[in-house]
This record gives sequence, structure tokens and C-alpha cells, in this order.
Amino acid sequence: MSLSTSALVTLVQAKNYLRVNAAASLHIYAEYVGTGDAENVTFVLDYIPIEGSLRLYVDNELQVETDDYTVVLSTKTITFVVASTPGAGKIVTASYDKEASDDTFESYDDDLLESLIEAATKKAEDYTGRAFVQRNIVETHIGDNTQVLKLRIQPVVSVASITVGGDALTSYTERLSIGRIYHLIVWPLDYEVVVTYAAGYGADRAAAQVLVPDAVIAVLLIIAFLFENRTDKVDSMAISGVGNTSYKLPSQAEELLRPLRINVL
Repeated sequence: MSLSTSALVTLVQAKNYLRVNAAASLHIYAEYVGTGDAENVTFVLDYIPIEGSLRLYVDNELQVETDDYTVVLSTKTITFVVASTPGAGKIVTASYDKEASDDTFESYDDDLLESLIEAATKKAEDYTGRAFVQRNIVETHIGDNTQVLKLRIQPVVSVASITVGGDALTSYTERLSIGRIYHLIVWPLDYEVVVTYAAGYGADRAAAQVLVPDAVIAVLLIIAFLFENRTDKVDSMAISGVGNTSYKLPSQAEELLRPLRINVL
């Protein structure tokens, strides 16, 4: 499958987020780098370390970068200063986070992740009553003999058309900032009212991500929650033949999305 234009994050962003949260699998805890001979000052790591993550030891004694050694990340090369040259028989070890190659997470099923992205975006939008990426929405209401019709999705950008009982309606006023449409008389009782309108924060995914960054993080949290069930609190129900199925947003995602749920009266 391929992502719809309304999906808030990309496949690469989702993979990178899961990668970050799977950091333990990318951490080198105690790599044997070599044994000192009182002369050799150059040692080479097995992988490229992420800048700032390297911890280098000589016989379990932590060495200080610049004071005891320098490192060239691109070549994985460690060079000890002369005064800190590892003595004969001294064991040099290292711990660090390593760069992940593009195929590190090939075991992730792309179709599965794309389905989770779509589901996470919808879950976040349903929770907030908002559209993140702008798109056209067709919404059906039933006239209730009042003058005010409230659109279900915000923020509303524009109203394209309204039909009442199949006939086009042109006499109405709008308050798009609060998603209200006012009939000049009343919305006819029990008549089908179909409104086509555009809603959403950004014209495309990139623009929406800039405008609602908390929603991006929330969607990524939901993806991680659905993919690995990582959360501090799980509300679930038992479904025969399926087992326990979670139906609640991760609490962190709720906190991020809650401000978007505020309704303007």
C-alpha cells in the first residue's frame, strides 16, 4: 500500500522513531578494541559511533576525550595522546551508540507500518476532532429546525457547497473560525443537509507538521504503542479468538493532543 495524503507522518519518520525507541539494540556495551603494548596509540572501532556517545576504557578506567585520546568518527579511529598510551597487556574497551544502517530495520513490514500510520493519524484526529493535513470533507447532517449547524471537523478553511434535500443552498452565513454555518431561516426539520468543505492545518503533510508539531509526536507515540505496545498504562478488552486488544491512546499522546480538543463555543 502507499500512504494517503492525509497521513501525518512518513514511513521513514515512523521507522526512525521506532529506531530511536529501540536504541538498546543499537548500543555497543563492551566492545573489545585491542590490547596495549606501551607503543601503539591507534585503535579502530567496529562501528561508527554517534557523536557524544563514546565511552572509552583502559582496564576499566574511563578515559577523557581530548585529554587522553581523540576520535575521528568517520574512520572509527581512536588515537591516544602519548602520555595515555595503553601499557603492555592493558585492555582497551568501548561502549557507544552506533549508526544504524538503512537495512537495520528491514524486518519491519512496510505495509504494516503504513497501516499503523493511517490508523494512528485517524485515532489522533478522531480524538481531537481536527484534520491535520488539509482535505475536502463531505459531511451529512439532519436538519433540526434550528438556525445553527456545527461542522464536525476543524479547523475549517472554506465551504465548497451545501445541499438541502438534494437542492443547492446559497443563502447562508459562515463563521469558519468556530466551524458554524447559519441558515438565514432554519435548517428544515428532518431534511438531509450535505456540506462539502475543506478543513485542516497545512496544505500538505510538510506544512501540517510545522503547524501542529505536538500532533506529529503524538501520532508517532501511537504508532509505537500499536507496534510494540509500549505504554505506562494500557486499557484493553478481551476479544474472543483475538485476545486482549488495546483501545486507549497512550497517556503521553493524550497529553500532547488534549489542547487540540478545546472547543470554541
